[in-house]
Amino acid sequence: MRVQDASRWAIKELANLESPRLEADILLCHLMKWERHSLYLHYSAEMNPEDLKTFHSMISRRKDREPLQHITGTADFLGREFIAGPDALVPRPETETLAELFFSKLPEKPRLLLDVGTGSGILAASLALKYPSALVIGSDISRAALTIAKYNMIRHGICNAQLLEADLLKPFKAGSARFDGVIANLPYIPSLEIDALDPEVSCGDPRIALDGGIDGLDLVRILLDEIPSLLKKNGVLALELASDQVPEVAEQLSNDKRWYCVEYRNDLTGRKRVALASRT
Repeated sequence: MRVQDASRWAIKELANLESPRLEADILLCHLMKWERHSLYLHYSAEMNPEDLKTFHSMISRRKDREPLQHITGTADFLGREFIAGPDALVPRPETETLAELFFSKLPEKPRLLLDVGTGSGILAASLALKYPSALVIGSDISRAALTIAKYNMIRHGICNAQLLEADLLKPFKAGSARFDGVIANLPYIPSLEIDALDPEVSCGDPRIALDGGIDGLDLVRILLDEIPSLLKKNGVLALELASDQVPEVAEQLSNDKRWYCVEYRNDLTGRKRVALASRT
């Protein structure tokens, strides 16, 4: 079968997805190790039987709504490629918004940064690469997720980050670590809403990375109660949340005298997504 024919077949198989051509192209290029812009140069080439068999398997998995990033084993974030897998949340565009807003609020040369609930380590790695003179700590309760994070640090040659198995802030004593900034993309989906999400999320992402309790804010409330004692004066907090949670969290921060410059921002789709505040 020619590449063009294989592509047409894949697009038909994935017709129920939002972007069947894009996803078929991504999987085909990943398999053949081609850059996407050069795919059309290979359209007349014949695929060998082994590659064709593998491609059929990949398309079948995606048709069954297995996340694309699990099939390729990678995910893009802020222009870099990271390892992805079923043991950690797949990074999404809204988390890029979280990272970029956090960058914009930090001092030019932060010394100590914390990523709570680091998962695959993409936020911690991005911070470590942007601020090579800083020490970045990425913490997560999931040892399996931290294994992926470890490989992402190795992949990008990062030496200024430490990974810590931890339940939120339990390893840190109040006042013991004075962070310039804390970023967190904690589980924020209400428990009863998880099963109604797209299969790529509800079945693809680990439930521990999604479930935020009855209203989605169980872990966020704990963090907000404990984090002020670990931040320096003017230290920055950035949280990713669901759109309906952002005003509530921003109001809570505004009513707490330990915080100032409280604001919330939208993601690229126009939905409220990020709450930001600075320590008094």
